[in-house]
Amino acid sequence: MKTMHRPVLPALRASVITALALVLGMPGWGNSAAADPVLENTVVAAVVGAVGGSGGAAEAVVFTGQASISGKVVHDTVFGAPPVLEIIVDLGNIRGKGLRSGKTYLVSSQAILHRPLLAFDPVELSFPFVADGNLLLARSATASFGVYYSAARGMTTTPVRISPNRPG
Repeated sequence: MKTMHRPVLPALRASVITALALVLGMPGWGNSAAADPVLENTVVAAVVGAVGGSGGAAEAVVFTGQASISGKVVHDTVFGAPPVLEIIVDLGNIRGKGLRSGKTYLVSSQAILHRPLLAFDPVELSFPFVADGNLLLARSATASFGVYYSAARGMTTTPVRISPNRPG
């Protein structure tokens, strides 16, 4: 006696095997040999800048330290979109000092940005800073830098400049 289900099994088995091969062959799904090589580099950029006081209690703050900026090219193998540059910015090693009071202002900001893959891209990133751990008195400023990218050298940046946030 023949059943109708017998001829379906080989086709179903082939479909499952093909689907597993596709899933396991995708980057990030277990088969790293099939993934495109990802070049990542970290740049330590010097930080310079000051934020002026703009009110009764606000004081001018001068920032120093180093920003850690790393990047890698991310390829879209699923939808075929153009590659992007993933930039990871860590401002945790930046300190501010109040010119009038001498207070230390802490910055504990990190960001992950996805930018078009260009030869040069100017980047602006707003971040909070606070004195003495008092979050109620937090203020914000803008870190700006340029990112250069070439396939031969990877990613390089200009020094990070800190300035007051622009209104509006």
